[in-house]
Parts: sequence; structure tokens; C-alpha cells
Amino acid sequence: MLKYDCLMYERVFHILKNKIEIGLLPAGSSLPSRINLQREFNTSEKTIRHALAMLEEEGLIQTHQRKRPVVSPNQDWRHQVTRLAVKKINAEITSDLLKTGVLLSYPLIKSGLNLCRQEDFSIPRKILDNINVEDADEFWRQTKRFVRFFIARNENQLCLCAVDSLGLEELRPAVDTMDIRSVLYEQLDDFMRILESGQPPENAYFDDLSGLYGFSYGKEFLFDVPSDSTLVLGKKQLEKLLEGAEMRYSAVYMDLLGLIAIGRFRPGDKLPSHKELQKIYNVSVDTTSKAIKIMQEWGVVKAIRGNGIFVEMDLSEMKKIQIPPHLIAYHVRRYLDSMELLALTIEGASVCAASHIIPEEIEAAKAETDYLWNVNYLYGRSPSILLGIITEHIKIEGLNTIYSLLQRNLRIGRSIPAMVDTVKTAESIRIHGQCVEALDILSKGNHEAFSRKASEIFQYIYRLVIQECKKLGYYEPAMKVYDGSTLWR
Repeated sequence: MLKYDCLMYERVFHILKNKIEIGLLPAGSSLPSRINLQREFNTSEKTIRHALAMLEEEGLIQTHQRKRPVVSPNQDWRHQVTRLAVKKINAEITSDLLKTGVLLSYPLIKSGLNLCRQEDFSIPRKILDNINVEDADEFWRQTKRFVRFFIARNENQLCLCAVDSLGLEELRPAVDTMDIRSVLYEQLDDFMRILESGQPPENAYFDDLSGLYGFSYGKEFLFDVPSDSTLVLGKKQLEKLLEGAEMRYSAVYMDLLGLIAIGRFRPGDKLPSHKELQKIYNVSVDTTSKAIKIMQEWGVVKAIRGNGIFVEMDLSEMKKIQIPPHLIAYHVRRYLDSMELLALTIEGASVCAASHIIPEEIEAAKAETDYLWNVNYLYGRSPSILLGIITEHIKIEGLNTIYSLLQRNLRIGRSIPAMVDTVKTAESIRIHGQCVEALDILSKGNHEAFSRKASEIFQYIYRLVIQECKKLGYYEPAMKVYDGSTLWR
């Protein structure tokens, strides 16, 4: 009985704490009365009092005689997923790739949960029902498959590839007992029952899911992993897995279109030779030949035998070209996938980077932003400067590798002439203003506010990109590049 009471007040404490942290009980609001809490949790007054005392001890609520407890003011819990992830990596994890795994997985799991319909839960339920806690190897394989479902539910191949490339799927704890597996299984089963009953996932111990990726404490790694894993081979292996697909000839003409669109090459300018293009893009002569041939068909360039490849059009003329959506669908999808991964994870990356950015670097970024906006305006560069300073200062190597890829993929937007504007629009003015504001916040040392602002900026850009792609007729062909539902069904 004593054990039950102990578990019950801890459970009440965690459920109320989670409701406060995600804003279901906002700052300044009153908690239900003790009698109503007793009814809600079907427990004793003693249990409720103990749970409330724990909440007060953590500074989450304030209590006064003859009044109901009130959620402590000045607490913004909207970004608690990021706080939990950063707290986890700072307090417990020393391995670079495990830190990356937590910072990516927390927001991706959260997003996947929000996308789930009631009928979708039959898949993770089936995985759980087939788990045998007595079979250690199979247990760890299936529990990771369970978590992977919620990441895959985002229907974003790049998100899934980024997490899979870390090699965490192969990881299993070196300290492995039947008791450890049984406790974890009970937590996952409890989590599933909450989802199936229609309760918010925050009512479960969501924080505990990160444990499936393993931890390392101090200098000792408490897990086993294969010798060819990214966890062993590091950054080069991660880069290799992320780049995965071979370079397509469409990537060559897309990048060249982008360089012409922003004025790097103007009408009459000579492009690099086929030999130089092969070196720049690390492709074969067949690939560059196909790329230039298509650009010739559109009238963008003219190839003169024995003389070279010359630009024929500027941006205004290029915008009149009707580029068949299927010819750039692969890159639009890559762009959309990258923007979504960025929008979902930038907050945690920004928190990690902020403390490493010195005042002189912030001032340099401000000066560059101001110069490119007021003196040398080609198109909206402010977000890329912001992303650049964040990426440069992410000291977690695995996360830095992923963000370097996202930074490169951000350039795809400039490769679509119809999406490039050399005049300042209402949207570009708003985004520029927010980027300047983010750098001002950073210069004042408010790292959490900076990370929230960065998240707000890239979420807004992602919504704009989707809107623009739909308007131009690129969105549907991009969505047909692969069926995202096959990642999780």
C-alpha cells in the first residue's frame, strides 16, 4: 500500500507538472480544488497534498491559505520540449551523437505525435504487443522501432534519414537486466494507453522516451554498438549517409539557374567549362551535358562549340520560362523537407550555439545583414546569415553536420527563378526585421529568447515557402517524389 501511495503522488505530480509546462494550466491560472483533484485522480487528500507540495517546491505553483494553488507567473512553457532536450544533454549526456539524437528526436517525436490520428495508434500498439521483455536483443530492437514510428509519422524522408544516420537504431545498453526492460515496457505501455484513450500525450512520461537512445555518463559509455556505426566512425560516416543519393543532373542546372537569378552570372558572361563543372559538382561529363542541354532548350544559356557556354537571360526573362514542375520536383521536395526539419529543430540548435557566439561576431553578423539589405541587395539573405552564425557555433559535431547540410539546402530556394525576388516585398521586409531583432536579442545575452525568435522566423519562412510552391504549381509534383506515408504505415 505504501508503495502504491508513493507511485500515485509522483504520478499526480508529473501529470500536473506536464500540464503546466505545455500551457494547459497557464501562468496565473488556478488549479482545480483539492476535492476535484481527488475525484479526477481517484485518490486520497494526502496524495494530492503531497503532489502539490512537490509542485510548490519546484516553483511551479504558489499556495495561499484558503485559496486554490495558482500556477507561478512569468513562466513561458510553450517551448518546454526544447528545454527538456537541452536539460537532458547538459545534465546527463557526454556523447556527441547522443546529444544530437536527443535534440533532433524530442521535437520530431512531439511533431509526429501531434500528426497522429486515433487509427494510427494501432501500429505502435502492435509493435508493443509483440515485444518480449525476456528476449533482450529483440526487446531493444522493437522499442527503438516504436519510437521511430513517431519520427516517421512526420512523413519527411530527410527527418528520418537524419535520425537514422546517427546509428542510434543499433545501440543497446551495456547494463541490461530484466528489471530495466520491464520498467521501460510498462512506461511505454502506459504511454500507449494514454494516447489510445484520447488523453494528451503530455499526461505520460514523455521525457523518459529519450532513454531509448541510450546515455553516456562521465567518460564511460553505457552502451554496446557495432564497429561500423556512426557512433564509432563519426562525422565522415554521418556525412556519407546524409548525402546518400547520387548527384542528379537537375541539381547542376538548378544551382546554375540560381546563380544566374541572383546576378552572379549576367547575360554575356561565360559559365565554367564542362570540365570545371564536373569538378565543382563532383559529377560526370554526361551529367553536365544533360544539365546544359536543358538550359539551352529553355534559352537560358548558349553553348558555342570550341568557345564555351554563355548566359543569354537575366532574372526578368528567366521568370517568363515555364519550367515543367516535374523537372524540379525532386529539389523542391528536398527544399521543403529541409525547411521543415529546420523549423522543427532550430530552437534547440540555437540554444546550443548561442553561448559560443561572442559579441564581436554578433556585431559582424549585424553589419553583414545591414550591408546586404541596404547596399548590395540581391534577394532576402538575412535568414541565411542568421542560420550561418547559428550553424557555425553549434559545437555538437553531429548536429553541426546536419545543420551544414540544411544550410546548403536552403540555397535551393534561390535556384527557382519564380521564387527569387530582387525587389523588397512585405514578406522579405518582415523577415529581415525579425532577423535583426533576433541578433539584437542575442547581443543582450538572452539565449532562450533568441532561440524562440529563431524558431518563429524559420517556421514563418517554412509556411511562406509552402504557400509559394502551391501558387507556382510546384507543391503537388514535389509531394509525389515519394509517398511519405510509406515511411510509417
